[in-house]
Amino acid sequence: MVVNNIKNYQNFKIFITVFLLWFSIQFGKPIEDSIAFVLIISIGIIHGANDLLILSLKKMKNNRFVINLFIYLCIVSFCVIFYILNPFLAILLFIFISSYHFGEEHLSEKMITNRYFESFYYIVYGLLIFSMLFYEALFEVNTIMLELTKTIFSEFFVKYTFIFSLISFLLMNTFLLWKEKIDAKVFLKEGFSLGLLFLVFKTSSLILSFAIYFIFWHSIPSIINQILFISGDISKSSILFYVKKAFLFWLISIVALFVLYQFIPEVTLLSTIVFVILFSVTAPHIWVMYKMKN
Repeated sequence: MVVNNIKNYQNFKIFITVFLLWFSIQFGKPIEDSIAFVLIISIGIIHGANDLLILSLKKMKNNRFVINLFIYLCIVSFCVIFYILNPFLAILLFIFISSYHFGEEHLSEKMITNRYFESFYYIVYGLLIFSMLFYEALFEVNTIMLELTKTIFSEFFVKYTFIFSLISFLLMNTFLLWKEKIDAKVFLKEGFSLGLLFLVFKTSSLILSFAIYFIFWHSIPSIINQILFISGDISKSSILFYVKKAFLFWLISIVALFVLYQFIPEVTLLSTIVFVILFSVTAPHIWVMYKMKN
């Protein structure tokens, strides 16, 4: 039953991506961005809202919940302080750890090698996603970067990050095929998926492009894994339980988002505040997901 649900979602993911690609061609940027913000603020934030619940479940196994909670809050505090001290390096850190997280969520069940190879493989995959996105929407990226850091990414930096990550990804997959650590069908599916995402990034606005990947390719698969960890199955009751437990954290995040947007005069873009909120919760969320998967 669970396997069928996951397979059905994989098919739905491709369908909704193609549909939103068509949608982005038919409608303008304001409508695209409005839909994207709704997706990110709802599903995107919810997917990291049950971290403390997951830590509390681990308490039953090792009685370390208080220590884990302290570590979680320290990571959040570190991210905030680091951003205040050096916004540009903080954003680079956000991209780097998010790259690992995207790769881990997307690829961890598709091959098994060793920890070091897998970690680099995940980072390369995530950097490929980010660099494709940034390469196709560099002006929009730099508009947000100016508000976040007063600095921009050069075209040279983005272009060669894209080339490096693409070549590395191809070489690593060639190695995995040679060692028979990955199935050829998986390789072809990943190639098709990356081609589809590149087309989406080329056609859609930055915010919608990010939302399509972040929500349908990352957040919902992550939510599925979290529900399986928390409840043991995917059902209407387990989904409702997950949403109910996430609601308070989600509500606090939404209130914080709009308070920051209203009371920081230097910020004129809602997308800037959204990325600040995502940055502050991404690092601790990655740590919790690592503990959950292990």
